[in-house]
Amino acid sequence: MLLALDARNGSLTVGFRHGNAWLPLTRLGVNRTEDEYAFLLNAALDKAGPGLRPDRAWLSSVVPGLTPVLKEAVRLAFGLDVTVVGPGVKTGVKIRVDQPAELGSDLVCQAAAGYALAGGACLVVDFGAALTMAAVNGKGEFMGAAIAPGLETAATALRRTAAQLPEVRLEASDKAIGRNTPDAVRSGLILGYTGLVERLAERMRSELGEDAALIGSGDKLGRLVLDGLPALAFVPDLALDGLALIAERNTP
Repeated sequence: MLLALDARNGSLTVGFRHGNAWLPLTRLGVNRTEDEYAFLLNAALDKAGPGLRPDRAWLSSVVPGLTPVLKEAVRLAFGLDVTVVGPGVKTGVKIRVDQPAELGSDLVCQAAAGYALAGGACLVVDFGAALTMAAVNGKGEFMGAAIAPGLETAATALRRTAAQLPEVRLEASDKAIGRNTPDAVRSGLILGYTGLVERLAERMRSELGEDAALIGSGDKLGRLVLDGLPALAFVPDLALDGLALIAERNTP
């Protein structure tokens, strides 16, 4: 059984993959000690299913300071060494950016899963603290990405800089012309980000010279944005799927 950990800025997703399926996932914070994480990993395993134990552990981390903490926590919890996605690991995706070392492993994992899901060229848009859209061509080459503030990040910045704007619950908006302040904010963010994703996808397809499939991942707000666009799929934890694929490719 595979233990997969996806460490991002502000969150850690823990997945146990038994056969070809994920057991119930666990989401944790990122400010804990090795012992605390070890305890929580064991609790996550108990929640996933009785009588199970991982025999492999893989980590995708974009938080350098958290990486050694998680490696030690996994050793304490299960006695396993953790393989970290990075140089020397077979990902199935060729990196064609100017500075490969700067590319986050989350984008690599999502690209690997997206390419496998699409069966060819794809654009993977991830909705989190940042909105990222990665472009993979038909040869499985990661050609680059675009980065913008995530929806919640943008909403928080708006509240902090515009004193008269209230906190607004973000939900589906079907009218561009908001007749009150909350509706105006929803329109600007939800429909605005739909337009942002649509325009980026249009430009990226033009630059790739291929009709790349659009695949979404991330939080529930991302699903709202993609509802107005022709997308192949929305997979909330696409990075974990990619991590599982990469682990399989590197297992004898």
